Amino acid sequence: MVKELKNLILKYALKNAVSYNGKANTSAVLGKILSEKPELRSKIKELGKEISGIVANVNFMSLIEQESKLIEIAPEMMQEKGRKPEVRISLPDLPNAVNSKVVMRFEPSPSGALHIGHAITFLLNAEYCRKYSGKLFLRIADTNAPEIYVPAYKMIPEEAKWLTNYPFTVKYQSDNMKKYYDYAEKLIRMGKAYVCTCSSLSFKKLVDKGKACAHRELSVEEQLKEWKKMHSKYKQGQAVLRIKTNLNEKNPALREFPAFRIVDSTHPKTGKKYRVWPLMNFSVAIDDYLSGMTHVIRGKDHVVNTERQIFIFNYFGWKKPYYIHLGRINFSNMHLSATQTREAIKKGKYSGWDDIRLPFIAALRKRGILPEAFSKYAIEIGPSKVDKTLSIEEFMHKIYDYNKKILDEHTRRYFFVDNPVKIKIKDAPKLQAKVPLHPEKNLGFRNFKTNREFYISREDLKNMKKGNYRLMHLFNFVNDKGFEFHSEELKPELKAKLIHWLPADSKQIIKTSIKMPSGKVEKGLSEKNTSEVRIGQVIQFERFGFCCKQKEAFWFAHK
Repeated sequence: MVKELKNLILKYALKNAVSYNGKANTSAVLGKILSEKPELRSKIKELGKEISGIVANVNFMSLIEQESKLIEIAPEMMQEKGRKPEVRISLPDLPNAVNSKVVMRFEPSPSGALHIGHAITFLLNAEYCRKYSGKLFLRIADTNAPEIYVPAYKMIPEEAKWLTNYPFTVKYQSDNMKKYYDYAEKLIRMGKAYVCTCSSLSFKKLVDKGKACAHRELSVEEQLKEWKKMHSKYKQGQAVLRIKTNLNEKNPALREFPAFRIVDSTHPKTGKKYRVWPLMNFSVAIDDYLSGMTHVIRGKDHVVNTERQIFIFNYFGWKKPYYIHLGRINFSNMHLSATQTREAIKKGKYSGWDDIRLPFIAALRKRGILPEAFSKYAIEIGPSKVDKTLSIEEFMHKIYDYNKKILDEHTRRYFFVDNPVKIKIKDAPKLQAKVPLHPEKNLGFRNFKTNREFYISREDLKNMKKGNYRLMHLFNFVNDKGFEFHSEELKPELKAKLIHWLPADSKQIIKTSIKMPSGKVEKGLSEKNTSEVRIGQVIQFERFGFCCKQKEAFWFAHK
C-alpha cells in the first residue's frame, strides 16, 4: 500500500508540475490525494511530509524530464478531461543547455518542398537556438540519390529562410563523402564494422536467431579488401557495410545494422564520383559529431535510429547530444509525404507544391499564413512527447487563430459580395460614404457614392426575414413589404442585422474571384480599389475572411 501511495503522489506531482511550467505545488498535490483518498485525513502530517519529499524531487527535474516520466507512468494524465490545456508562451528549458553553446539542426530530405510538419520541427529548433543564442544548421540529407528532387535544393533553404529570421547555416551531406569514408575505415580497423554479402533474407534469418554472419569475423585486412571491392567490384545490392552490435540485443533492429550500401544512380551534385553511400544513421552520427551537436529534436519514430547512432558515438568515445523525442502528430484525413505529393503533381492531380489544397509551405504562404503564426504554434506545443491524432483542419485551426491575431493589427478591410444580387431600397438618400480601412488603426478610408441600388449576397437575401437591417457603415433599413430606408445613425435598440454591400455602380466595383482551400473559386464583386492591392498583400474582406492577392485571384486564408 505504501508503494501504491507513493506512485499516486508521484503521478499528481508530475501532473501539477507539467501543468504549471515545471513547478509542482505541495498543497495542490495534497488536495488531489485527499480528494481521492479521504481516509488519509487522519494521517495528514505524515502524508504532507511524504508529498513534500516527492514534490522536491519532481521540481528538481526539467520540464521535459517531467513530461517524459508522466507519459511513462500515467499517459492518461497528460490531457486531463474537462480542463482546457494552458497555452505555452515560451519554451521550457533544455536539459544541460548553456547559453551561446547550444548547437541544433533540422535535417530534411530533398525529396520535395517543406510541409507543415517540417515547419513545426524546424521552428522548434530555431526558437530554442534563439532562446540560447545557439547555432542552427539546416542540413540537407542528400545521400539517397534516387529520392532526390533537384528543385528541393533551392526550395528548402528559401522556405526555411521565410519561416524564421534566426540565422542558420546550410550544409549538404553529399559534401562530406570523404569524411564518411574515413570514419568507416576507422571502424573497420577497430573491428567494429564489416562487409556483408549475405542476401537480405538469409541475413534476417541469422539476426532473428542471434547468430553471426560468416563475414563478421574476417580479419581487418580482409575487411578492408572487401570495403575496396564495394567501391569497384560488387554490384548494387551485393554488399553492405554493417556496424557490429550485440547479437543478443532485445530489439532485432539494433543487431548488426547497415551503415553503407551501393547505389549506382547518378547523384545531382556528385554525378558518378561515388557509388558507396552512407545510410542515414551513419551519416547523421558523423555529422552530429563534426558539427558539435548538443541537442537533437526528432520524432518518437526515430527512437531506434537514436539508439543506432549512439552505438557509433560510443565506439568513437564521443560525447553524445541530448536527444528529445517528440510525440507524433497523426492526421486522420491526410498523409503528409513529399514523395507521394511529388508523384501526384507529376500525374497532374495538383498544379504544383503551391496548389492551394496542399498543406505545404509554398501553398500556405500564398494564402497569407505568416511565419510568426507557425512559430507561435511551435512554441505552444513545445517538445511534447504526447502523440496526437487530429484532422488537418483541427491542426490548422490553431495556426489560423495565431495568424488572425497578427493580421488583425494592421490588415486593411474591404467589401466583397459573393454571388451578388441587386436590391433597391425605397427612399434611400444619396450619400458620400466614408468607410474606414481599419476599425481601430488610422489607415485611411474608402469612399463610396451611394444611391438607392445596392449589391448584396444572394445568401443574405435568401435568409432575410421581416425586420431591421443595416448596410455596414451606411444606414438602417426595414424589410417589410419591400426594402425601405429607416435612418443613418447606428441605433443598437433596432437590433439590426448587418449586411455587407456594394453600390450598384460599375465605376466603383470590379469582378473578383477568390480561390478557396478546397480548390473551388468563389466569384463576386469587390470595391474597385482592391485592384490596387499588391501581389502577396493580405487584406480582409469584411464578414468573409482574410485573403491574399495573387496574380489570377485572391487566395482565401481563413475567417
